[in-house]
Amino acid sequence: MIELKNLPDVKEFPSKSERVHESDLLVPICVDLDGTLIRTDLLFESFLQLVRQRFFYLFLIPIWLLKGKAHLKAEIARHVVLDMNRMPVNEPLVDYLRQRREHGHRLYLFTAADGRLARQIAQRFDFFEAVYASDGITNLSGARKLASIRKHVGGDFIYAGDTEVDLPIWREARGAIVAGSRELAGKAARLTTVEASFPRGGHSPRVWARALRVHQWSKNLLVFVPFFLAGPLADFAEFPNVLLGALLLSILASGTYVVNDLLDIQADRQHRSKRRRPFASGRLPIKSGLAAIPACGLAVALLGALLPASFLAVAVCYLGVSLAYSFVLKRIAILDVIVLGGLFTSRILAGSLLLAQPPSYWLLIFSFAFFFSLALVKRYSELHVVACEAGGGGKARGYLVSDMPMTLVLGISSSIAALVILVLFLVDSHFSRLVYSNPVWLWPVCVAIFYWIMRVWLLTTRGEMHDDPIVFALKDRTSLALGLLVGASLAMAW
Repeated sequence: MIELKNLPDVKEFPSKSERVHESDLLVPICVDLDGTLIRTDLLFESFLQLVRQRFFYLFLIPIWLLKGKAHLKAEIARHVVLDMNRMPVNEPLVDYLRQRREHGHRLYLFTAADGRLARQIAQRFDFFEAVYASDGITNLSGARKLASIRKHVGGDFIYAGDTEVDLPIWREARGAIVAGSRELAGKAARLTTVEASFPRGGHSPRVWARALRVHQWSKNLLVFVPFFLAGPLADFAEFPNVLLGALLLSILASGTYVVNDLLDIQADRQHRSKRRRPFASGRLPIKSGLAAIPACGLAVALLGALLPASFLAVAVCYLGVSLAYSFVLKRIAILDVIVLGGLFTSRILAGSLLLAQPPSYWLLIFSFAFFFSLALVKRYSELHVVACEAGGGGKARGYLVSDMPMTLVLGISSSIAALVILVLFLVDSHFSRLVYSNPVWLWPVCVAIFYWIMRVWLLTTRGEMHDDPIVFALKDRTSLALGLLVGASLAMAW
């Protein structure tokens, strides 16, 4: 347990031995749940689980809502199961509440969340006297929450909240515990005494960049591959369209990443690194993620109006397959990696459709085999982690630990197949001479790719590979050096 003096903006109060002399220490503390005790919202959490587990129940939501918000919460809670032990909590506040409990305060949980879920998460803590929540008829928020506090606790209380909705309650309270911004703490201080303040970090650009996975936009550089491989045949008047196409696919991908992270929020919290993602960790609220999805859609629509219909057709297919992957396909072994290989290849196809030259089938076949192998790298890495943590009986995303040898064989064989396809392309000297004035410089490209993919598999079998081989490539010095070699070889081939 942390010392009181280390807590942010916390008022000192007498020691346990002195509390019998201070009536103020006996004032009960009423604690809000969503956004205060936990860094998420149970209604949104349960809604996402409903979408993920019982998608067609979405059509019942308007019917449930006709009977009131409390009824809606109760029905959703009745059809989902949440892992309460992994919900992100406000740790400094929890430690502070434990100390106040030790010093004689009685703690009560008052929340607008459904009672079924509120009681489940209250069991995770050992300091609440009672739980008061929405019951399917009454939505315990705002004035109703204040009335409930007065009824069950009395008119003398301290209240812990996190939003401006809590200001009317703080106006009637003896003191306030603020689990929100410093601006909110200032407003609360004008109404009552602020006992403690636990400032919450804002939605910084860096957090949003991680939620939108801006670093993954590098994958959409594949859109430029057909343009640069065209060599002297490239028309630089087409470059602006290629740039817009890459931006459109990047924003589209960000939207699908947000959908994926929201639907996987429960599973991510069980993962060694994914639990730190913005939505899983509670650094970004779920409702912000739900708002980001249509915002990405609007941006894509505006950019799409400037690009050819054939490119948009590929982008729409990319979106449909990505969503199908997020909802269903990623849990089907082998099919999931086939889909991933196809999604990467679709980026190259989309880039080809922005050029006057027809797509190269050699390039598309090579791309599919190459990225199919990288998708298996990711699966093998996940299974390696599971094997280390759970032993031989573990599983991950439809794969068993016992599948590791098969994923290894498929991955290495598909990477070799990709290299064979690349060699056949290079041997096709008639085509090469039409495009490149010095095609002999393409051979170092083949050697560099061969070395890189074999090194990736070597590190993967050692358990030294990042969860995402693309992220690994962007951070690995050897990979960056090989990338420069490939670029220089292409330039010489021109």
